[in-house]
Amino acid sequence: MGHIIGVLGFLKVCTRWVLRMLSDEMKAERVCISRELLECFEKGGEDFLKKIITGDETWVHRYDPENERQSMEYHHKESPQPKKFKTQASAGKVMLTVFWNSERVLADLLEKETTLNSRYIETYCIKKKN
Repeated sequence: MGHIIGVLGFLKVCTRWVLRMLSDEMKAERVCISRELLECFEKGGEDFLKKIITGDETWVHRYDPENERQSMEYHHKESPQPKKFKTQASAGKVMLTVFWNSERVLADLLEKETTLNSRYIETYCIKKKN
């Protein structure tokens, strides 16, 4: 089978994974923003770089494991030792946010119904700075 595929001129190739497909408009916007940032760096130098805050967010599962006292049970002395498995269902998901700049890293778990926007970032960074 492989020989026939080679004779026909076919090759087995893998697709390349990319984060997302960008339109020509999106690519042009990125070039424009990059040029603006380069101009700002040329004017401000290192001080400009110190003002840049980068961030990311992800969903994380939250677990509330029982402590030893909470898991105690009454058993007859001849009954087998109870078994406790390490895997358990998640108690829920929370949004973990991480922001960093040239000086520090800030991480926070977003409360329910909190929107991650520029106002939150500004408040969060100022709140944690003081």
